[in-house]
Amino acid sequence: MLGRFAGQFATSPVSFEIVLPDKQVQRFGPNDPGFRVAIKNRQGLRAIRSVDEGQIGDAYLAGDIDIDGDMLSPFELRGAMKDFHPVVAAWRFIQPLLFGQVHTNKRAISAHYDIDPEFFLSFLDPETPCYTQGVYENPNETLSAATLRKFEYCFEKLELKAGDRLLEIGPGWGAWFEYASKRGVHCTGISNSQVSIDYLSRRSKQLGFDWELIKGDFLQYQTDRKYNAIVIMGVIEHLPNYAAVLDKFMALLEPGRRIFLDGSACTKKYELSSFMVKYIYGGNHSFLVLHDLLDKMSRTPLRVREMFDDRYSYFLTFRQWATNFDQHRELVIEKFGDFNYRRFRLYLWGAAYEFLSRSLDCYRMIIAYPKK
Repeated sequence: MLGRFAGQFATSPVSFEIVLPDKQVQRFGPNDPGFRVAIKNRQGLRAIRSVDEGQIGDAYLAGDIDIDGDMLSPFELRGAMKDFHPVVAAWRFIQPLLFGQVHTNKRAISAHYDIDPEFFLSFLDPETPCYTQGVYENPNETLSAATLRKFEYCFEKLELKAGDRLLEIGPGWGAWFEYASKRGVHCTGISNSQVSIDYLSRRSKQLGFDWELIKGDFLQYQTDRKYNAIVIMGVIEHLPNYAAVLDKFMALLEPGRRIFLDGSACTKKYELSSFMVKYIYGGNHSFLVLHDLLDKMSRTPLRVREMFDDRYSYFLTFRQWATNFDQHRELVIEKFGDFNYRRFRLYLWGAAYEFLSRSLDCYRMIIAYPKK
């Protein structure tokens, strides 16, 4: 019944089992199964037979198949699957041509982030809700400890002090703002997400901080103010036009001061699976391409002062997020529906695997803007 899928994985080194709609069980691999795929109906069977990861993702989101067990192992099968969806791929680049980059960014950010904050807080660390990697010294420590280590590094390397004014691009749920504000730094944040702005406004009042929150696109932001530091944690992926980003950095940063930048990275610009494009990051989102960023930076006065590879830390972070999310499964489904649970479950476990398998990298860097 499994057709081409059975032939494709007849000698699979990954051990798993498939439960067919008639409850028959077919096993693959040399060992006890690490995970189980339950096919619910004809649509699920058709998706599995296609050996197309995009169609299988669609079927999972529709509830036509279920996946249980070790949630990292299923992604080991991706390399033997196709993912050819030219219309989905082309639309990513047609959107900014038709509607402009700012409009495309706004729609993509809104689609991902404009959900009730409780959704994201169901998997982010409850003490330090930061939507980027922590910096782990060992895999047994908590995500909160790893995130605070990152904040300490950021604060120290930006040479921040009480009274300084910093700009954060995409302040998310305010974890970094809270850290910096407690040390006397004045915080300004700019975001395309109205939900984030509203949440941060409430949060700042609860904490007694005077955060300046700006709703808008970073590339359109205009001010005569010069900031003492700029922080962009996990947002460069939404800003693939590096030349424009670097120009804006120099327009906003006081000469002699520094930028903190980090992001998930790959070696090919705009490389993204059809599942990610359709359900997680629409528009022309791109993982950070380091050689492209450095090439554009070499044509400016900006210079990298330090850089670290945080790939394994991002695996540990995503694994913790995915574990947290599964632990809150019933709450998430009750409040946000089965579809949203399924799409983020696949995204979180899939991203964890991509970092573990070295398909994705992650870089953290300090960039200096020297005085003339």
